[in-house]
Amino acid sequence: MSNTTNDKLPQKARVMLLGIALSALGNGLVLPYTFIYFHNIRGFPIAVAGFIASYGALSALAISPLVGNLIDKWGPKPVLITSLLVSSVGYCSLSLVKTIPQAFLVTTVCAMGQSAMWPSQSAISTELTPEHLRERIYGAQFAMLNLGIGIGGLVSSLVVTLDNPRTFELLFIGDGISYLIYLAVVLTLKDVGRRSVSERIERAKLAGGWADVIADKTFVKFWFVAMFAVLFSYSQLEVGFTAFSTSISGLAPRDLAWAYALNTFIIAAFQLWVNKKLLLVKRKSAISVAVLLWALAWVALAASGVFKGNALFFVILCQFIFAFGEMIWSPILPSVVNQLAPDHLRGRYNAAGTNAWQISLIAGPSIAGTMLGFGAHWYWLGGLITGLIVISVAASRLKLPDRPTADMQR
Repeated sequence: MSNTTNDKLPQKARVMLLGIALSALGNGLVLPYTFIYFHNIRGFPIAVAGFIASYGALSALAISPLVGNLIDKWGPKPVLITSLLVSSVGYCSLSLVKTIPQAFLVTTVCAMGQSAMWPSQSAISTELTPEHLRERIYGAQFAMLNLGIGIGGLVSSLVVTLDNPRTFELLFIGDGISYLIYLAVVLTLKDVGRRSVSERIERAKLAGGWADVIADKTFVKFWFVAMFAVLFSYSQLEVGFTAFSTSISGLAPRDLAWAYALNTFIIAAFQLWVNKKLLLVKRKSAISVAVLLWALAWVALAASGVFKGNALFFVILCQFIFAFGEMIWSPILPSVVNQLAPDHLRGRYNAAGTNAWQISLIAGPSIAGTMLGFGAHWYWLGGLITGLIVISVAASRLKLPDRPTADMQR
């Protein structure tokens, strides 16, 4: 039998939760407004604004294999520290962007920081947490992430105005500062996430590399389901959801902050409750349900474009439904990745898991920007809904490892 000690998150894992929440405050400042900043404030065409987001993901993808190698060799902490410094410089610099070439240059810096931050952060959390508690820590991280984003989004909604570009610039500076705050928290974590000289020598003797990751058939199938699920859901939020809600549904940009805020606060309030319920459901079934919920969310968004008198209600409903899909998805994805990963390849597996997001974030905003730019709004939404239904079926056929228990680790 497990006891309360076995079920309690370690102190250092809780410190990581604090750092993630503080950083997320900065993310929340800019999340609803990055596309609007490029398009409405700096005057970039809608397709270009969407392509910049895709380009950022492409830049991150290009260095991701190197990030995985560095984490496995040196440990995740030095990589995370570097990534937070780079991210801080990048997001502060977005406030200075005036031209399209400048936007691409600064986006490259931001992408490099983010590409290294997510897998190294996940690897540290894995080291800090017993295997049977990893779904809990990843769920808790997602809840804290969304709490921070929600608060940041509400603050930004009170500050930002289309008539004053300086308000947008201040948001990006605030986001950059938030990464330095996260860095200060990470620096308090001692004796974790680093590799000694002897450990590096031992790991160098172990056979394996990216070829072993690709040869893991269970992981590869899971990876493809994750990649397409993200392509038809998350990757459409920044450009597609924003553009449809403002251009077709007729909402003001400020209204979107409230929809995002509801999404994030729902997650912060109910994520731990969802985590407990997930223990009663097979992972593949839970993933399938999450993907179907995202399809239903896009149906609600479509309704906002039809019933424009109630557009705000349906846009908020879209984010409400989307949140429940996120709460199911967020603890499962990283826990499966890290359960499948051997210790000496954990950095590569986490980098590959991040790649599933990055590839989708390359294609998603570009597809949305192009289709919405040509007025194909309804084809765009219909494709997303159809794609998610197909992915839901594919997810239900996955063969995933059982959840570990406390007794299995004794």
